[in-house]
Amino acid sequence: MKFSFVTPAYNSEGYIEMMLDSIPKEYAYEIIVCDDGSTDRTLEILENYQKTCPQLQILKHEVNKGTSESYNDCLAAVTGDYVAIIDSDDIYLPTIIDVLQQIDGTYDIYYYNMLTKAGGYYIHGPIDWPGNFKIFRSSLIGDAKYTKKPTGADLDFYNSLLAKNPTRKHTGIFAYWYNYPREGSESDLYLKSLK
Repeated sequence: MKFSFVTPAYNSEGYIEMMLDSIPKEYAYEIIVCDDGSTDRTLEILENYQKTCPQLQILKHEVNKGTSESYNDCLAAVTGDYVAIIDSDDIYLPTIIDVLQQIDGTYDIYYYNMLTKAGGYYIHGPIDWPGNFKIFRSSLIGDAKYTKKPTGADLDFYNSLLAKNPTRKHTGIFAYWYNYPREGSESDLYLKSLK
């Protein structure tokens, strides 16, 4: 299987190397990062990292277009069989290898679980929650897009994937560290909108 890892990045210099280091390079057919008009050293860090990581492809927005546009541009560039989305300030746990080893083409989506910075966790179960704790077949993307809403952009994308009635496997493996809570994140904005 060819695995495509994708992430948008905007002013992520404090995290981007940790995120890239967490991707198991022996499984990475391609790593696609969209620098979304960063004003810090993110682009410089990416370009230096690319010198020792030939799988890294850098897409560039001259001005900040927002996370949704960055995700959509990354997904449009994917050429691998399966896609793993990771936020630029999150990391994979070493157990992501155990998840990748289970991906044999039988299922369209493979789920794993997440640990949070605050010591909590998300376990993927029978109720679907969008989040980035899945690896999905790239052919599912089709016309699915991240929308330009302040919250729920990933939910719209995920629901578009689910509308295609994909086959799914729950691995039960904790394989992702989620930088949550984080001020200004989509999750943070969503929870604030409920108040």
